[in-house]
Amino acid sequence: MADSKVVLMLSGGRDSFLSACRLLEEPAHYNILMVTFDNGCSYCSSNAKLVADRIIQKYGAERAKYLGVYKISGLLREFFFPYFNMKPSEQEKQFKGLTPSQFHCLICRTSMYIFSIWLAMREGADYIAEGGREDQKFIIELPGMAQERFPKLVEMAGKKLLLPVYELNSNWERDNELLLRNYLCKSYEPKCIIGVPVCDSVDETVIAGVHAYYDNIMLPRIIKMNLLSPRMAEIYINNTYDELTE
Repeated sequence: MADSKVVLMLSGGRDSFLSACRLLEEPAHYNILMVTFDNGCSYCSSNAKLVADRIIQKYGAERAKYLGVYKISGLLREFFFPYFNMKPSEQEKQFKGLTPSQFHCLICRTSMYIFSIWLAMREGADYIAEGGREDQKFIIELPGMAQERFPKLVEMAGKKLLLPVYELNSNWERDNELLLRNYLCKSYEPKCIIGVPVCDSVDETVIAGVHAYYDNIMLPRIIKMNLLSPRMAEIYINNTYDELTE
């Protein structure tokens, strides 16, 4: 029986780093295909390859492969409207407490999921994985998105979602797990220049706003455009690769 393939979103940070390790050590004997996404506002996206190389060196090229950096700016722009042209009063009426920072995270992560599905179709992978953690408090990583909406999105394409570090609630434990594997718990994680800390900005109205925009605007558009189809993967996937090396 062939080992199952997993497309892992590798940001280059320590959460996705540990996610790769845990997946490769699972009794299920997964083979991982690591991919990094550039949303057009990412600084030094190619740094993620340094983390991928460390993983490949430890676990072997037959178990781990790096697919490279893919540009998703064109995809996430599909979801700018109507939010970008709405007055604050209109935003409040339709999408409750959706903040600009949570809006950007929502359309970016959803685009990563769509592109990961495309890659899974191309590579014959049954699983999508990411390093999201509930305790980070970004709405895209809270249960309503990470354990409800995103798994359903992945299932619409016939795939399954894995969240290897989702319940890890300690940076200390995460870093120590990396140290126990003889990794220096540091990385050269690329930086999204429009990403901001959550601070105390999240409450129930903000969460409801994120869910409303996804449910009422994004998901219907994904379905209308047939974005989860093999045809869309074939059209777009080969036109967005940022070659890292010769």
